Amino acid sequence: MSLLRSAKIAIKKHNYKLFKLLHPFHKAYRELLMRGAQRRYGVNPKKVIFSSFEGRSYNDNPRAISEKLHELCPEAEIVWLFQTSVIDKVEVPPYVKKQYRITREGLIEQATARFWVDNFRHTESLWLNGKKQFYIQTWHGDRGFKKVGDDNEKLDHKVLRMEDQCAMMIAGSEFGKGTYRTAFRFKGEVLMDGCPRNDILLRNDPKVAADVRRRMGIPDGVKLLMYAPTYRDALERCAQDAVLDISRTLDHLEATTGEQWRCLYRAHYLNTGLNVREDSRLIDATKWPEMSELLLITDMLITDYSSCGGDFALLRRPLFLYQADAEEYLRESRSFYFDIEKSPFLVAHDQDELEALIDRTDAEAARENCEALDRFFGTTETGHASEAVCRYIMERMN
Repeated sequence: MSLLRSAKIAIKKHNYKLFKLLHPFHKAYRELLMRGAQRRYGVNPKKVIFSSFEGRSYNDNPRAISEKLHELCPEAEIVWLFQTSVIDKVEVPPYVKKQYRITREGLIEQATARFWVDNFRHTESLWLNGKKQFYIQTWHGDRGFKKVGDDNEKLDHKVLRMEDQCAMMIAGSEFGKGTYRTAFRFKGEVLMDGCPRNDILLRNDPKVAADVRRRMGIPDGVKLLMYAPTYRDALERCAQDAVLDISRTLDHLEATTGEQWRCLYRAHYLNTGLNVREDSRLIDATKWPEMSELLLITDMLITDYSSCGGDFALLRRPLFLYQADAEEYLRESRSFYFDIEKSPFLVAHDQDELEALIDRTDAEAARENCEALDRFFGTTETGHASEAVCRYIMERMN
């Protein structure tokens, strides 16, 4: 991380008044640099810049679009932006150019690219030429129920963002589209073909699932539970304790189904890990790059307040919300867009309730529950979202 960026983060964290005072100068510097680069080098109509979770990884909706774009348009110049701490660790295909995200070089790449594709909010300290460039915001969970962006009244302050300059956003549900209008104040076009990362779930290819299991070292015949809680605002950048008793849940599943079970547990990307009780049946999947691959091979999902539940419903498999700390979460972290207790979600507040839900949710009940969730959110997934976004890009290359 550059000294300039380190200083900016420290000032923003410890002296927000000073940050607000200095921010316009920093913004002016970046804009001057990007304007100058664009005048000097022009805009490359074939160049597409990708970033996922502020440059933390190569995954999610941007990855699905990037790989499909290379397939449909091999002449496209694909550049991925990464944070300095991960750029040398991230594996990308040979056709991808890696670049540091917030550096002079990274800003020049953005200034000279026709398209930006991102799944996280851009700060308004970047400059975009709306007449020559297209900013496509994919977001990273359009069926979440915790409030985000400007809808989150618990934010101490509202940092100016540039989503109002998006050419287009994408969604896989009417609920997601409505969220963009309020959380990001976005008034433009929303492509409703779905979330590209979910195409793999709609295809539900047994060969792809078998390959993922093989790469993870999962033995044949073993059933997979996945536990994927979201983060608590007070524990950002920290390890978080598992609220669920995973071992007890696995014991119950093995006793009632007569089959062998293991659990993939995954910490949120804003946590450094998930603290769990030692058990040989548990597999830490936190560092597995692609969440959609994990969902594909999962037989039963337990989450708490995460949007991954809305994605998993596409597979028509048992899905439960374990919310043993609901009051604390509402008080200390986020409020919700709707009353979860009045939604189709199957919610448990303790282990006994969870086990009772598991016992009465057979394959048919799980399918009906997931279909009810699709209706609740107004799901519009097609399984061809990646291609739809690529067609949008390709039509505007020239």
